[in-house]
Amino acid sequence: MEIQGWKYYNHAAIPSTPPHKEPDLSPIEDKSIWKIDDKTPLLVRWTTEFDCGYETNWWYLIREAPFDIEEIPSKERKSIRSALKKCYIKKINPSEYIDELYLCYSSAFSKYENAGNMNEKENFLNLKDNVIEYWAGFDNETNKLIGYITVSAYDMYAEIHTAKFDPDYFNRQASDALYYNVLNHYLNECGKKYICSGSRNINHKTGTQEYKIRRFGYKKAYCHLHIEYNPKIKVIIKILYKFRKLLMKMDKITLIHQINAVLKMEEIIREK
Repeated sequence: MEIQGWKYYNHAAIPSTPPHKEPDLSPIEDKSIWKIDDKTPLLVRWTTEFDCGYETNWWYLIREAPFDIEEIPSKERKSIRSALKKCYIKKINPSEYIDELYLCYSSAFSKYENAGNMNEKENFLNLKDNVIEYWAGFDNETNKLIGYITVSAYDMYAEIHTAKFDPDYFNRQASDALYYNVLNHYLNECGKKYICSGSRNINHKTGTQEYKIRRFGYKKAYCHLHIEYNPKIKVIIKILYKFRKLLMKMDKITLIHQINAVLKMEEIIREK
């Protein structure tokens, strides 16, 4: 069953509405949310008070328009301009680059710590979703695809979904060149008010958000996180929460790592 304003993602029901628009909570209230897209979510997650103006324990990472490279510190500008000389960027048809995209994806994934299960080649691209646009970075010397970013563009904002870079080519600075081109295209050329690059990351260790803030002028748009658990697991979560420190010692086990991610969100909510 399709529920307007909501979608099923990674065992959870999450809003399909923009971050700045608060979702309709009636499907939670009438309990219809527990059967969405013919699947049963374990929890519902949503946020309120987007970009509230004061610090909270949850945030979206956004870059507001306009994007002007001259406003970036000189050291960061130098890095971006260096990257643009080492690689070139273009929007691609992903069906024409499946092998190259997957090689980049798997190479990047192999370096993550506690990232969960890696998708197989036949599952890692959603070629049926025409909303998603693929931007790829290619090495100027070899023409090898060394990084890519996926983006969805909406009326007033754009959303970055995935960004992967081949770790063997980090010195080519594809991330700098790709993010620069994506920001310039959607914020300046397309006139979007902001671009969202995800929410607070609790799944694996990364310095990506700090990198985007420092180099491209992103900011944390603070908000409030809310979770409603499926009645079938509510008691289980309550019990597991008492043992969260013990479970963290077993975090390298994929299933335990996924449980720890949920318990971390529960901890964030309780800290409000």
